This record gives sequence, C-alpha cells and structure tokens, in this order.
Amino acid sequence: MRRGAARSALRWAPLALALAWSAVVLATGVGTEPWQRGYDLAVYRHGAADLLAGRDPYARATERGHFFVYPPVAAVLFTPLLLVPAGVDLLLWDAVLVAALVAGGGRLLRAAGVPAALVPAALALVAVSDPFREALVLGQVSPLVVLAGAAAAVKVTPALVLLLAAARPWRRFALRAVLAGAVLTAAGALAAPASWRGYFLDLLWRSGRVAPAGTTSNNSLAGALAHAGLDGSLAAPAGTAAGLALVAGALLLLRRAEGPGVPAAGEGLRWGLAVSLLSCLLSPVTWSHHVLAAPLAAVALAAAGPRAARVAAVVALVPWLLPVLQWAAAAGGAGSAAGVLLALTRPASALVLLGLLLPRGAGRPGGSAVTAGSRVTRSA
Repeated sequence: MRRGAARSALRWAPLALALAWSAVVLATGVGTEPWQRGYDLAVYRHGAADLLAGRDPYARATERGHFFVYPPVAAVLFTPLLLVPAGVDLLLWDAVLVAALVAGGGRLLRAAGVPAALVPAALALVAVSDPFREALVLGQVSPLVVLAGAAAAVKVTPALVLLLAAARPWRRFALRAVLAGAVLTAAGALAAPASWRGYFLDLLWRSGRVAPAGTTSNNSLAGALAHAGLDGSLAAPAGTAAGLALVAGALLLLRRAEGPGVPAAGEGLRWGLAVSLLSCLLSPVTWSHHVLAAPLAAVALAAAGPRAARVAAVVALVPWLLPVLQWAAAAGGAGSAAGVLLALTRPASALVLLGLLLPRGAGRPGGSAVTAGSRVTRSA
C-alpha cells in the first residue's frame, strides 16, 4: 500500500514542481515584464464595467494602446469579475486555469492514448510552456475557451470548427456548435446593439487594433511572413491567403479520410487540436497564449505517437518551452538574421504539428499520428 502511494506521489511530482514554478513566476515576475501581471484580466474588467455603465467597451485604450477586442457577449460573460476585488481576481482566475489544465488537459491526453503514468509529466510540460505561463501572468481567457460554440462567440477565429461539418460523422457536432455560438452572439446583440454593430461591421476587421503583423511575438502565418521581411501591409493578406490554402488542404484530407460511423475519441481530439492550430495560423495576429494547442499536441504526439512522429513532436515542442521570442527581440527581431530565425520557430512548429495531426492517406480514418498512437497504446 505504502509503496503504491509512494509511486503515485512520485508520478505527480513533476506536475507539482511545474505548478510551484508557476507560482514563483507569478509572485516574483521572473521572466516577465512588470506591466504583464493581470494586464488582460484588467482589460476584461474594463470592458464589462463599460458595458454595464452604458459606455462603448471598445473606446477605452490601455496605457499601452490596447483595446477590448472581443465580441460584446464576452463583456457580458466577464461581468462576474466585477464582484471580485482587483488584485484578488487574478489569483482566483489563475486557480481556475490550473484546475482546467489538470482536469481538462488530463482528460484530453488520456483520450489521445497517453498512458496514465505519463499524464502528470505531460501536464507538467504544458504547465511550464510559454502559452500557459503567459496566460497565467496576463490573466488570459484563452485556456478556458474550450467549448466550440462558446469559443466562436467569445473569440471569432475558433469558428473554424465549422470545418468539421464537411465530414458526415461530424455534422451533428458542428450544428450544435453553430447553434451555441449563434445564441451567445445574439445575446451580445441584445445586450449592446450599438457595440455589436460596430464590432462586427467595423472593428473586427481592424487587426491593427491588436498589433502590427510584424510584432515579434506574433505566431501566425502573417507574422511569419512579416518576420521574413514582407511588408506589414502585405503580410496580413498574404498570411490569410496561405491560411485559407491550409484550410482547403485540411478539408480535402478530412473528406478523403472520412469513415463510416461516429468518430473515435482520438479522432475528435486530433481534429480539435488541428482546428485550433489552423485558427492560430490563419489569424492576422496570434499571441503565444492563443497556441496552447501546440504544447498539448506536442506532448500527446511525443508520448503516444509512432516513433517518427515522437521525434518530430519533441523537436516541435522545444520552441514553446524556451523564451525564443524574447531571444528574438534581444537579437534585433526582424532587423537581424538570428532574430528572424528565432521568431519563425513557433509558426514553423505549429505547421509541423498540424502536419502530424492530419490523416495519412485516403480512406484511412484515424490514420494520423495521434490516433495511431492511441490504438497502439490501448492495445498494449
């Protein structure tokens, strides 16, 4: 009994150490900028407060020139934050993020075929990854946006879940997602009709309100093109065009690999992660906290994929564990070859992981690395 308890405690030790390190980062600010602590959470609070006061939630600029950039329904959903004192809200918010990672991330990894004994170590790697660290420091909503319909209403790019409607077994799921998103979007229109019209008819299409495509910390295809030297005014449309080409290719592979019946859990996971990565690559501006699917996919592939996929997944995981974007900025960003190469590592990693998640060959549903690894692990 004691030996089994000791083994269980040892198995969870990596995750405990990773979360302890996260607490150190939050308490000391090591590896972060002073302005980052709770920055995005404060934007959410301001958007909710402005909405309740009858003001335009999109008019207020932060001291760094940023705005509330979510649809109006998000401001409605953020109103409970106003019940919590500023300063305490970040601690409670981050506790929710950690609980979501351990419960939701653990379930996701198990569905991917990761052995139970390896799940805590895999979660530890995700917990210390830059996307999750950044989400904790900023107080970001990204890790919580896991329900497809809600995601499409609160953050627009996850609406790519509609890709699943191209495959017959997924159409019912896609319809539920569309209905959930439509209901929440309509709620935003009722709560703030003027802001709703202004957002969807104008502000949504102004990526410059978020940041220029050439910002070093932009992980999208538009960012990659801007890092490589393409003018910022051209990088955004070119990145969108390249992203749409990826979407078309993913749709083609999905249709060719479509099989009868209801997809297995591993296939649902595969396409959920693939859609998330496609969203991040397609968006004109993608911050690190948006790409939590990258470390999740990498650890799942590294632990449960075929041998060749495991090696590629480990290599693809490295840029999300190291502060490569800070190094890129220190090296001169787009002004130096070293800065460009470092800034390109994350978009390149997302493309590699997307390639590993897509199905292999025609008429072979579940032929991706994740699903194949799932079958091998479960049969063992």
